[in-house]
Amino acid sequence: MPFQLPRRLRNQDGETRRLGIELEFAGVDLNSACEAVIDCYGGTEERENRFLRKIRGARWGDFTVEIDAALLKDRGYERFLQRLGVNLNEDNRRNRLEDSLERLAATVVPYEIASPPIPLDEVEAIEQLRERLRERHALGTSASPLYAFGLHLNPELPDLATETILGYLRAFFLLLDWIHERGDTDVSRRYFTPYIKPFPDDYQRMVVDPDYRPNQRRLINDYLESNPTRNRPLDLLPLFRLLDEERLVGAIDNMAQVKARPTFHYRLPNCRIDDANWSIGFEWNGWAAVEALADAPELLQAMSRAYLERRREPFAGHDENWAAETPAWLEKLDH
Repeated sequence: MPFQLPRRLRNQDGETRRLGIELEFAGVDLNSACEAVIDCYGGTEERENRFLRKIRGARWGDFTVEIDAALLKDRGYERFLQRLGVNLNEDNRRNRLEDSLERLAATVVPYEIASPPIPLDEVEAIEQLRERLRERHALGTSASPLYAFGLHLNPELPDLATETILGYLRAFFLLLDWIHERGDTDVSRRYFTPYIKPFPDDYQRMVVDPDYRPNQRRLINDYLESNPTRNRPLDLLPLFRLLDEERLVGAIDNMAQVKARPTFHYRLPNCRIDDANWSIGFEWNGWAAVEALADAPELLQAMSRAYLERRREPFAGHDENWAAETPAWLEKLDH
């Protein structure tokens, strides 16, 4: 499926905006995943350890291929075993242990490929990797109730103005029920795992209200007060760390895992990589609708008031009726 390009294709420096992509999957080990990346985009594999690889010098930059578990990547298990008096200096012993750890981890922890930032006008080329992994029998979100795997998109903002950030966040809240319906967000990811816990309803209503016009400091403070976590479907912590490092450090646990960057961290979509009818472009186009609505201020305001009218009282959960009405609003973007 073609990637819909946003109207604001360039950033504040006049350069083509970029998109980082993270794919989570099972069924393809690290060796095979590295081979898939190199087959598609070139580069050279560099092994940092058994569970973390880099593909250096590939198209657009360096890819990361890993088992997404800090204990394995950082070899935290070594410190634990050393305290128990277990010596892993013998290669055979280490290899046997790491074989066992990988097999165990693969039942619940995803393998992950993270791309370098890709210019938006070239990003369709990422579908080559998706197809190559599917051919190698990669497994996606629906292959097991344990596979709460996601596709993470990290779109660069066109600029860092508070008004721009607020417009995107407001548009995201207005389209969220429709995005859930459109992408059929997996039940295990929505309800049984912590990764994409919903935004509090009172916070969503505050942001959607057209009378909410915060400066940057208030925008960040309000977000942190209601969302002191990385586990939101749209994570703003990387962006806010870039804008106000001092405010963020110490406010959130595990901030060392949050890298400052001029992007949103959109982590809602499933990764249905084993479905021949699924594409990354389909999920990106759901985000592209957020961009389009954010860039239509009059429609954004009218839709915001309609949203607040139906949510006069706190409303927790998914609104199927609002989701069904949303396409009619989006049709107005073409007029």
